[in-house]
Amino acid sequence: MFIPTLFRRQMKVTLGALLYSSMMVSNANAWSEHSLITYPILNTMPEVAAQAPIKVETLAEFVTAEAQGLETLLATNEDWLRQNFPYYKPRPDALAFDAAGQDLQASFIHAIRINPNARVNPYIQLLPGQDKQGRRRMDSSEVSVFKSLDHYNTMTFVEVKSGEMVTPIEVLVSANDDPDNGLDIGLFEDSNTDAGKRYGFGKQAFGNPALEYSSQAPFHMGFYHESSVLFTLAPFLRDTFPDYRVHMYKALSEYAFRTGHDYWGWRFMGWGMHYIGDIAQSYHSTLQPGVSTASSIWTNAKDMMGFPQAKIDAIQLLSNRHLVFEKFQEIITKQAYENNDFSSVLFKALEQDTPVIEYTNTTFVEVYAKKSYEKSPKLADYLERWVPEQLVSDPSFEVDGSKEVDMIVDMIREQHGEEGIAKMTNLLAEFMLDHNANTRSYVRSILRHKP
Repeated sequence: MFIPTLFRRQMKVTLGALLYSSMMVSNANAWSEHSLITYPILNTMPEVAAQAPIKVETLAEFVTAEAQGLETLLATNEDWLRQNFPYYKPRPDALAFDAAGQDLQASFIHAIRINPNARVNPYIQLLPGQDKQGRRRMDSSEVSVFKSLDHYNTMTFVEVKSGEMVTPIEVLVSANDDPDNGLDIGLFEDSNTDAGKRYGFGKQAFGNPALEYSSQAPFHMGFYHESSVLFTLAPFLRDTFPDYRVHMYKALSEYAFRTGHDYWGWRFMGWGMHYIGDIAQSYHSTLQPGVSTASSIWTNAKDMMGFPQAKIDAIQLLSNRHLVFEKFQEIITKQAYENNDFSSVLFKALEQDTPVIEYTNTTFVEVYAKKSYEKSPKLADYLERWVPEQLVSDPSFEVDGSKEVDMIVDMIREQHGEEGIAKMTNLLAEFMLDHNANTRSYVRSILRHKP
């Protein structure tokens, strides 16, 4: 297909602006506090909840004990990724893990290409109302790399040290939020970081590399099922990496379990689970939920002809709707914890032992991401029908930072009554049921390798 270069360039500008607006929502999170929606799943999995306590181990202790095995594992995994992931960005050979190196932890961090400043020390993220059990409460800066930590004000983190005993479910629930704490920050050539210049991920495909949290979006969003026309016009949409992260952490988790390092088996599993949760949210699997490819192209064409308002409106609506859905989930979930009320359809969707498929190397893209993408039209339709027009259909209104977004549940109830709340909660439960099935499938696939 012949596409004029100017049109292709402008399409990148247009779609890049759309993605930028969406990922600016709450630092590109798919769900507010993954731990709150993952705990009900794990707590109803006997193979997790009934596990005996395990001994805490630092990352340095793990990589020192398993240096030679990790060198082989990571080299084998890299070869596999290069042969089987067609859009994979190969790890530079100079970053291969060296079992004979002086600083094994640093070598490992570079080999798996995460933020060298990421907080990898052991800790536990408590659930609402959970007791600290005499442990020291940690400052948010000990858990997250972000400069602005305001959204951590309601979270509680406690210190655990090497040799202490913790339960696997505590490790998983905590690790499940780790990727949103800075593992994927500043890793591109234009991130103005040493790691970004060395890691081989190229330039950031979309967003503003000058903003620290925008650089995690290409690791937490995956656009695998857009039309071939859209990929032709905007090939940069393939420069996303959650499938790579999931595969790598799965391999590391299985290895840690096989070699008797259960703490890191569970923690790596939790890291991979994060991306499993992200991709279940349609705003992380779909460029513009509810908007056709033809409409996206027409918006771009009008912008090229000197009529940019359609693009401006599309950007605002995408941002508003993403935030509205995430905020609705946050309020409904936190209210349940505050009121100790877990009888809603939301928690029933998370707690039921739903049938799952066997996880393979293609499941993340061909099942998890595809389901999420296929749900995107229904999500857009429900937002338009059951959420007040001002919040989701008025491009002149900025939802982010507004007092209205914090009142979204009350506003839905005022306009549509309990029916509106029920409709949106039932829709959210559909997404949670997918998140449930995906998580159980992924966890069980790893535990098959646990002695």
